[in-house]
Amino acid sequence: AMHHLKDSAKIMVTNVTSLLKTVKAVEDEHTRGTRALESTIEAIAQEIRAFNSAEPPKANLGPEELLRSTRPITLATAKAVAAGKSCKQDDVIVAANMGRKAISDMLVTCKAAAFSSESGDLKEQAISLGHEAAVQYRELLQLVGHILNKPTAEAKANLPNISRKIAQCVTQLAQTAELLKGADR
Repeated sequence: AMHHLKDSAKIMVTNVTSLLKTVKAVEDEHTRGTRALESTIEAIAQEIRAFNSAEPPKANLGPEELLRSTRPITLATAKAVAAGKSCKQDDVIVAANMGRKAISDMLVTCKAAAFSSESGDLKEQAISLGHEAAVQYRELLQLVGHILNKPTAEAKANLPNISRKIAQCVTQLAQTAELLKGADR
């Protein structure tokens, strides 16, 4: 209970910090996208830590919801790649916000669906793929941040590579969700 309280306090501090950064960002138009990106990268790192914790899932979600949670990641990935190419603050903000929600929802759903499975192998596979998709998306946002600070053709050329890795993770996660559906019948 104390550990859970500590985690809740950390998340609260992060949210307040994020809110303060957002207020400041409104004053400084030019760095809004960069701040949103940094905030999302940190939030995703926290979500990954919570996902990796031994804490059982709070939600009761299954393979069907896991399958549905993969689509927003695909859309958010496309937005992040577009933001990396355009370097427009508004595009970056949209990508950061979409990605934050998509990854958060997928991780919650993935953990719940995995924990509800009878199959140890499929549970492990779902957890591993969910983790990897989140880590890759976070890397994509870090690359977008790097491109915003120093736009080079070389950095932009890496966008498709990371987005391909995310697409592979998401595809495998969807396949695992289908297997989870079959295993639970």
